[in-house]
Amino acid sequence: MRVSKLIPTSVLRRIDRFREGRILAVTAPAAREYIGKYGLEVRHGPFTGMSYLDGLESSVGDLVAKLTGVYERELHGAVDEWLHTGFDHVIDVGSAEGYYAVGFAHAMPNTTVHAYDIDPVARDRTSRLAALNGVAERVVTGGECAPSTLADFPERGVALLSDCEGYERTLLDPGAAPRLRGWTILVELHDFIDPTISETILGRFRATHEIEVIEMEDRRDVPSELDFATPGQLSKLLSERPPGMRWAHMRPRGG
Repeated sequence: MRVSKLIPTSVLRRIDRFREGRILAVTAPAAREYIGKYGLEVRHGPFTGMSYLDGLESSVGDLVAKLTGVYERELHGAVDEWLHTGFDHVIDVGSAEGYYAVGFAHAMPNTTVHAYDIDPVARDRTSRLAALNGVAERVVTGGECAPSTLADFPERGVALLSDCEGYERTLLDPGAAPRLRGWTILVELHDFIDPTISETILGRFRATHEIEVIEMEDRRDVPSELDFATPGQLSKLLSERPPGMRWAHMRPRGG
């Protein structure tokens, strides 16, 4: 039996926040040194050229991973596919400070991005990041995104990105939100919060979607910009997810 089955979700979330605090204690000094050397522009990856907000070193543990472009490198193939497809709308649920929301708007000039996060600080940062990159008119921020919210979007031409700490069980329910059956979906599977998440989500979409499960990779290739970092800093700067994290990239059958 997995340990997570025995621990209440509220406790798991506190453990995750504690883990984030320990990571920030290590990453913040390295982030300040990196920014002093290279600035606040994303240097590599699908969102190359996007500018980033100042002052996030002590609150965003994966900041350097995002600035170097190696953040969630496992997803680069899926992200590049979305950029090539050119959706009319991208929905980002759990948008945090807006890396993906603003990144997609920056790289897809004909796309409107809808960024949802229940944290007002995250929404404010997303709005400021969008303004900084000149895409504020195409990044719409909102709080909670319920299954009923998705009914306001078209049946086709929509891609949905989900990173919402286990809420994907509620959100990604085609019975409650039928439009999901025709959308491309990229979801982070939080099995460490709820060990039945993967089984539930994949089962709901197996009949309507082609499903690619993406496994977390070891971070072995270190960007040359991080030559200054110590081994202890590198392990935290480049390992921004708990061990064993998985994602599902789900494409509707028939295109």
